[in-house]
Amino acid sequence: MQLQLITYTQFEGQPEEWRIKDFSFGNINLIVGKNATGKSRTLNIIKVLGNLISGDNKLVYKSGDYKATFDKDGKQITYFLRYGEKEVIKEKLVIGSDIKLDRGPDGKGTIHAEELGHPINFQAPLSELACVSRRDSVQHPFFEDLYKWGKKLRCYCFGTQLGRDHFAVFKDEKEESEINLKNTDQTVIIFKKGRKKYANEFVNNVKNDMTQIGFYLNKIDIGRPNSITFHGGIGQPQCILLRESDLKGTTDQNSTSQGMFRALSLIIQLNYSLLASIPSCILVDDIGEGLDYERSSALIKLLINKAKESRVQLIMSTNDRFVMNNVPLEYWSIMQRFPNESKIYNNRNSKKQFEDFELTGLNNFDFFTSGAFEEHNPTK
Repeated sequence: MQLQLITYTQFEGQPEEWRIKDFSFGNINLIVGKNATGKSRTLNIIKVLGNLISGDNKLVYKSGDYKATFDKDGKQITYFLRYGEKEVIKEKLVIGSDIKLDRGPDGKGTIHAEELGHPINFQAPLSELACVSRRDSVQHPFFEDLYKWGKKLRCYCFGTQLGRDHFAVFKDEKEESEINLKNTDQTVIIFKKGRKKYANEFVNNVKNDMTQIGFYLNKIDIGRPNSITFHGGIGQPQCILLRESDLKGTTDQNSTSQGMFRALSLIIQLNYSLLASIPSCILVDDIGEGLDYERSSALIKLLINKAKESRVQLIMSTNDRFVMNNVPLEYWSIMQRFPNESKIYNNRNSKKQFEDFELTGLNNFDFFTSGAFEEHNPTK
């Protein structure tokens, strides 16, 4: 199942109001725009939706109004969720033209009962989503697609440490087996788990991917850091250790360049996730941050190929001109900021502008700076 369209508003009618309308997505997407246009915010609202409908997060947010449309093998699934002050105001699920769930601000509503063949009345706690609290593979199996999409969604903020400042202490096998793939700081734990579960296949995949983006590694291991010392505690912290092909010694993650470790962490986590359970959607914010042009370009190409091979939906964001020039316009969604709203321009709602520009022979960044995409947009 893939996200097809999203409309979102928060703090409607208030000075803090912000919205996006009819943001459409393809299999591969690159959100481009200047700083503070709403790129990271958009990825975050998708992440929050996934965490809410999977039950991974409680409803702790003050305001939000979602309309999200998904495609499941040609079948359209539309989910509505509106909440305020940590309480559900509206929740509705429509599959095709059939209403499976319809709930109002008092928690009361109707839900389709599969075995009975018709809707029944119900009431849910105001602080809980019915798609989570009423999950039932017998009576309400239509919630499963939402749950799986949210559970398997992965979000990586490439501009952060991605676990470079996190070490691991392994006390016993039980603790080692506990792994949360949504926690992107668990690079050491994920690598150890992947190596144990998938052996050489996993390690070689990581090394080969690093080679493709210009980092040549003879060995990837886990062990005690050699650049810092820990005193006291209940165990010996472990970290990622690298043996680069042009160096004689071993480099621990604390001494690895930030850009290199971000790439390594992302590659470790993606390879494990792809081997363990195919993600539904991969979000990567600030893709290429901290990498030089050649390596950021190679990383994006690698991610696009992985998405194509695994049929995983990929949504990335950037404001880097070199990244923009390396990603075909067909994958672009240009974001502009207006008062209380971020508008989207892509080849689905501004097809003529995108096609006409490709005939000019100019580079992609010129399309972004020229404003040629603004000539016509149905959402304006």
